[in-house]
Order: sequence, then structure tokens, then C-alpha cells
Amino acid sequence: MNPEVIAIGSCTLDCMLQVKDILRFELLDKDIIKKYTAIEYSHKLNVDGVLFVPGGSAANIASNCAMLGLKSAYIGVLGHDFSADICLDDMKKRGVDLSNVIQTDEDCTAFSVILKTEWGKDRSILAYKGANNMLKPEDVKEEFFKDIKAFAWTSLTTENGCRAIEKALTFTLENNGKVFAAPSMSIIKNSPKWAKILISNSDVVSLNKEEAQEFTEEQDTVPMIHKFLDMGVNLISITDGPNGSIISDGQNIVNSSIYEGPVEDTTGAGDAFLTGLLISRLNGFSLEKSSKMATAMSYLESKEIGVREGLPNSLKELEDFINNNQIKQIVSKIV
Repeated sequence: MNPEVIAIGSCTLDCMLQVKDILRFELLDKDIIKKYTAIEYSHKLNVDGVLFVPGGSAANIASNCAMLGLKSAYIGVLGHDFSADICLDDMKKRGVDLSNVIQTDEDCTAFSVILKTEWGKDRSILAYKGANNMLKPEDVKEEFFKDIKAFAWTSLTTENGCRAIEKALTFTLENNGKVFAAPSMSIIKNSPKWAKILISNSDVVSLNKEEAQEFTEEQDTVPMIHKFLDMGVNLISITDGPNGSIISDGQNIVNSSIYEGPVEDTTGAGDAFLTGLLISRLNGFSLEKSSKMATAMSYLESKEIGVREGLPNSLKELEDFINNNQIKQIVSKIV
């Protein structure tokens, strides 16, 4: 049986290192303060904790959707290595269709080192794209999209990878599915041409404020929203960490706070937010409820260390959470 939701993008093994013996400093660049994590030259640092967790934005979205009861699939390229075993086992356990995953001996599975410091959510990531970058348009099969309801794409930056996303996007639209975009800074900076092409053909776009500022070259929220809407996007969401989020459908803007509670690890929070928007759109929820669902997914993801942890196992469980917990929302007309 073909999937309802298909995700293309990164699948990565994350190695999370808890480090205390590390430096942090700030530099003033004109009017902008830039923050840096630093290792003293030629020094050996002690690591206080090591955790291997499967991640990658597209793999996260496919897994999150499967946990919420949607028939979801991941398309991508992994190596033949221990990283692939961990990543594939986790997605399989969560019910993701892996029939269109390709494994190769030409490169290893994508790998990230995440430095978690004692400064809370501050973290630096060293990312190796590896086999992720080997996806080609011919790896995307038309028949796999027959029953598609939603296609989610995350950042690949090679020409072939972007063409593969474009092909999947075309198949989705031809089958009356919706396209959900979670572009990262990597495609916005490294493949701006493709970022514009793919975003302009997406129904829903979700990204953080720094990514939105880079893409639109605007600093304020409302001009950013207008630029995305002018490109043909039907729903734009911009997250801003502890400051909450805004979503707009071109008529109204919903500004939401975050759910109050402990935050252990924000890795994967943006992917969880997009998942909340995706399931909301497929169920025809209002803008206000969609924002609550996405915010709840992001918060529940952040409550525990590692991605895909702490998330609900059904749509009912997610709805129960938003019914029993409150956030502040301001609804206004777009001007």
C-alpha cells in the first residue's frame, strides 16, 4: 500500500557530546553580536556524556507522522554502516515505510556531532552530509506517489538532490497532494536558486526567524510574511525559539507563545513543529488550532534529550495535550 506522507531530505546519526570544558565568547560585528563556541588550540577536552540518536530532518518528519498514525515513508540514501543500522531500525520501529531507501558503499551515512554545553539550549553542530547528497531524480518513482496526501521536503543542496525534490513535488501536485517545506540555512545560503524554486511551489513553508531573514532579506516579520505569500505560499510559519511563533494564511496572523515547562534539548523541534502543521492541514483545523498543535509538538520534542522522544503516539493524545494546556495567542488581520 502506498504512503499518505512522503519525506525527502536528511537522515543522520547524531552524536551528542555533553561538554563543559569549552569556551564561549561574543564579537560585535557592526550592529550584530555574534556568539562563538571555542576549543582552545591544541587542547584535549573531557566529554561528560555521549549519546547516539537517529536524526535528520526528513527522517524526523516521516517518523513523527508515522507515530501520529499516518502512513509515512522516507526516501533517501544511506551507507552500509552502523549509523544506517541505527537510523533504519528506529524508523522501522516507528512504522515508517523504508521500501524506497537506497543503501550504497560509495559513502557513509550522514553524521553529525552536536556539542551540548552548560549554556542551556546553545549548541554547535558539525554536520557531514555523506550519502544524503547522493540522491538522484531517478530514485524518485512516480508510482510511489499515487495515494499521496502530503510531501515534506528538507534541505538537500546538490543539483541532483534538488532535482529529486522537484520531481517528487511535481508528482505530489499532480496527485492533488500538499507540499510542506522545511528549508534550512544550508539550502538558503548554498543553493538560493533552488530554494526559491522549491519554496515557490510549496503550499506550506516552516522555518525559523534567522532562516526567514536570510531568505527574504527582511528583518521584520510582516514584510517576511508578505514575501512568502507573494511567492504563492498558502501558509507560512516562522518560529523564534522562546519568543514563540507566528503563522499566517494570507488573511490572518496567529502569534503564539510557547508552552511553559522544562526544556532539555531543542534538536528536532523545528521538524516537530512542521509535523504539527502537516497533520493539522490534513485534518482541516483552524489557524489557531494548527498553531497550538505545532507548538505542542515542538514543546513535547524539546522536553527530552534526543529527537523523536516525548512525542505523542496518536492524534488524540496530541489533541488532549492542547486541550489540557494553555498558551497565549493573538489573532490579527494581515496588513
